[in-house]
Amino acid sequence: MKNLIIILVGILILSACSDFLEEKSQDEVIVSTVADYSQFLLGSAYGMPGYDVLYLLDDDVELDENLYYGDANNAYAVDYFGYFTWQPDMWERGMKIIDLYENVYSQLKGVNATLDGIDEATGSEVEREYVKAEAYGLRGFYYYLLVNLYGEPYHYNKTSLGVPLKLTAGLVENGLVRNTVEEVYVQIVKDLKVSAELFEKNPKRVGNYRLNVTSVYILLSRVYLYMEQWENAVKAAGRAIETAEGLTNYTSISSSTFYMPTYAHSEVEWRYGNGQLKYGYVPSQELLSKYGDNDCRKKFWFNVGGKTTKKTPDYAEGMGPTNTLRISEAYLNRAEAYAQMDKTNEALADLNDLRRCRITGYEDISIENVTDLLDEVRWERRLELCYDEQRWFDLRRYGMPSISHKYKAKKVDSWLMFTLKEKDPLYTIPFSTTMIMNNNRLEQNVSAYEPERKGI
Repeated sequence: MKNLIIILVGILILSACSDFLEEKSQDEVIVSTVADYSQFLLGSAYGMPGYDVLYLLDDDVELDENLYYGDANNAYAVDYFGYFTWQPDMWERGMKIIDLYENVYSQLKGVNATLDGIDEATGSEVEREYVKAEAYGLRGFYYYLLVNLYGEPYHYNKTSLGVPLKLTAGLVENGLVRNTVEEVYVQIVKDLKVSAELFEKNPKRVGNYRLNVTSVYILLSRVYLYMEQWENAVKAAGRAIETAEGLTNYTSISSSTFYMPTYAHSEVEWRYGNGQLKYGYVPSQELLSKYGDNDCRKKFWFNVGGKTTKKTPDYAEGMGPTNTLRISEAYLNRAEAYAQMDKTNEALADLNDLRRCRITGYEDISIENVTDLLDEVRWERRLELCYDEQRWFDLRRYGMPSISHKYKAKKVDSWLMFTLKEKDPLYTIPFSTTMIMNNNRLEQNVSAYEPERKGI
C-alpha cells in the first residue's frame, strides 16, 4: 500500500504561501489510517484564519468617534486606513491584516493532502467517507472565499481571471496561473456536490466544529445564488432546511446573556474561524437603524454602545471559533431565489418564517411587487447575516453600488469622506506584493494600479 507522506510542520501547518510552490526538504511523518487523516484534517485544514479584512470593506462598519482623544493619531484608524478607504496598496500600508490569500491556500494544502492519500488509508469506510466529505466541502468553501475576494463577480465577468486552482498536494516549481472565475466556480460546485453526496450516505453529525450535510447544502445554495442559478439554489436550500433541526426562536429566549457562536442554538450548523471587528470600528448607524424595537437581534447582538457582541463566544463552551454557519441563511437564500423566479408566495413564506423567530409580536407581511419583495429579502439578509463574512460579497453581486466611509486620524480633524464608486475596480481587491513575489505566474489585478484614494 502506498502511504502518503504528510508534511506536518514545515509545509502544511506553519509554512507561508511561498513554501507552497517551492521544493525543499521538510520534516515528515507518515499518516496511514483514516483516523490519522481525520485528526490531520482537523489540525491542518480547519484551523482557519480570521476574516477581519472583510469587516473593513463593506457598509456595515464605521469608525467610533467616542474613542478618539484630542490631537493624537488614533492607531486603530491609521493602522487600517488602507483597507477602510479601499486603497490600491492596502496590503502595504499600516498594520497588515491576515492575508486571506496566503492563509487560505495554506489550509488547502491540508485538504489536498487528505484527498490525495485517504483512499489508501486503513480504517472504517464510513469514517473515510466522512473525512472525504469534510475535505471536499472545505475545498469548495475556501475557493468560494478566494474567488470572491480576488476575482470579479461571477455574473459581472465570469471569464475574467479568478485564482489558481490547486487540487493536489504535490509541489509545483514555477508557480501557478490564475484560472477564470467560471472555472473556479465549476470546481466549487463540483466539490460541494461530492461532499453532499458523501454526507448523505451516513447519519448527520453536529456540534463537533466540523462541516456536516446541512452546512454543505447551505454553502451550495449560496454559491448557486451567486451564479444566479435560482432553481438549483432553491433545491440546495430546501435540502439544507430538511436536514436541519430548525430555526432558533429568539422571541422565546429570556436570558439576558446571549451567545451567538454556540451549538446550543438549533440553527447553528458549523462553528468555524475567528473574525471580529477591529477595535475602534463599530456597526454603522445605517445598519443599526434598520432593526425595529421588537427585533430580538437588536438586544442580543449589540450592546448599549452599539458595538456588536454577535461574535462573543460562550465561555462555558470554551473559546472556540466565533463564526457560525446557520440554517437561517438557507431561508434567505431560498427566499431570494424564489423572488427572482417570481414566486412571491414561496419567498414570503420563508421571509415570514424567519422573522417570526426574530421579532416579538411579528405579523406576516404580504408584498405583491417582485422588486419590492426582493428588496425586502435583501434587507433582511443584511440584518441577519451582518458580520458573517457575506455583506462585502453581497454588495459585489448586487451590482457593486457606490458606498462611502467617513475617516479621520485625530479627534480634532474634520471628517473626510472616501467613496467606492459604482463598479469600482477596488470591488476586486489586489493581491499583496508578497503574494505576487512568491508566485511569478500570478497576474496582478488591475485594481492594484488605481490612483491613491483621496477623501473630501
